[in-house]
Amino acid sequence: MDPVFAWIEQTPLSVFIREDLYFFFVVLIFHALGMALLVGGGLLIGLRTAGLAKQAPLHKFRGFFPVMWVGLTLAVISGVLLLISYPAKALTNPVFAFKFVCLIGAGLMVREIARRFFPMAAEGLDLPRSARWFGIATLVLWVAGVTAGKFLPYTHHVLLMS
Repeated sequence: MDPVFAWIEQTPLSVFIREDLYFFFVVLIFHALGMALLVGGGLLIGLRTAGLAKQAPLHKFRGFFPVMWVGLTLAVISGVLLLISYPAKALTNPVFAFKFVCLIGAGLMVREIARRFFPMAAEGLDLPRSARWFGIATLVLWVAGVTAGKFLPYTHHVLLMS
């Protein structure tokens, strides 16, 4: 795979992202903003489902989804640009894979919370005990994914370009 990674890192886009004085940092800022919108909404839904702020109607948290979609869009676009700039550094790092598994798992858990428990909350029914565990699992996955992302600059073993 090293020749493929080397080829990607030598493309004009990859070189530009890495070597432009400001662009790499602008991409990092957009990635942070996107992750904040995505994970922030997910954490709030997870916290409410786990039992915090029980007086807040759970089904009203559906309003976070448009913001989370904007965050996901920003995070994916900026994440792809970051990946293009250093593909070997990311794609050979198991921490990168762990980050993805956690964040995708958290997103799927939030979707499942919305599918299972939002309608119950809208009808005024008490949430089942499993809702609390869904909320806790969601919180653990969001925190683990973001934490893994913070370790990425320090855990790589392969760096073709510097």
